[in-house]
Amino acid sequence: MRRILAIAGSATLLAAAVAAIPFAARRDPLTAKVQVHCPSGAEPSFVSPAQLKIAVGDSVQWKITGAVGTDTLIITLKDPAQPWPFSGPMPKGRNSAQTGASLAKGTFGYNVTLECKAAAGRTESVTIDPDVIIE
Repeated sequence: MRRILAIAGSATLLAAAVAAIPFAARRDPLTAKVQVHCPSGAEPSFVSPAQLKIAVGDSVQWKITGAVGTDTLIITLKDPAQPWPFSGPMPKGRNSAQTGASLAKGTFGYNVTLECKAAAGRTESVTIDPDVIIE
């Protein structure tokens, strides 16, 4: 009988100790912003940041900024055999594009393909190849 009471008492103390430990606060998912720049004069095309770190559940928004605009912004994975790590389809748009929530951890190389407006009404096809790291 003493043994049962001792086990029950220990279990009660353990339950109280676990209840006293604060649970880690979960943050709301974020939308990471990536600025996309078409080439302008001697300046090459680029994205900022070139390597993006986000958490599972976050999404990414790419937005055209800078002096030169585009009518096409398409995001694809560098490795077509790699599964898309976000909910929803690969994003595309005119001046911006956004993913759904990230679903998988890992490092994912992706391409930003643009049709940048050039002189005399022409367009210039540009591909930028940064990475997104989902932790």
